[in-house]
Amino acid sequence: MTVTLSLATMVLTACDSTRAGGGESQGKALDGGIQSQAELGFEHAQVGQEYWVSLPETTNVSSSPLTILNAEIAHVPKGLRVLEYKAVSEKDTDGHAMGVSLVGGRATGEMDHAPDHTGRPNTVGPHTAADIYYLARVKVTAPVRGDLTGCRYRYRQGGAEHRQDLRCVTRIRLGEALKTSG
Repeated sequence: MTVTLSLATMVLTACDSTRAGGGESQGKALDGGIQSQAELGFEHAQVGQEYWVSLPETTNVSSSPLTILNAEIAHVPKGLRVLEYKAVSEKDTDGHAMGVSLVGGRATGEMDHAPDHTGRPNTVGPHTAADIYYLARVKVTAPVRGDLTGCRYRYRQGGAEHRQDLRCVTRIRLGEALKTSG
């Protein structure tokens, strides 16, 4: 099934989570909803341009409140560089943005200017969706050689800190005009 949302194309796939490694406590309290079951794509990128890439909206599926500390994309392919992460409220952006949008473009005015909640407590009640969601500002530096994959969340729950990787895939590719000229 293919669903088109503004600049993003989502193709539903199977949901998957990966395990945290090392000495970190593996969390299991978060669910990434439909975005964790989808592959987002943007096929018209240009070298030198910057784009907002949304990370999955999270829901606390446990019976205890938790505080999300941060989120990041686990794997960034050659040709893309993450410039910053931003935490924004759904209330400031007419809901959770899902997809890839040009920074400074018509569709990103709310995201560009929304207050950044990074570093502020992002407490999520039991069985509740988070109001705050995360964006990555990425720059295309060269032809892209892979996908942005794995969204890593760190959160505190019951006095312990946890890391949980949610499945997420965003495919960014150069537009046809640049492929033929570069």
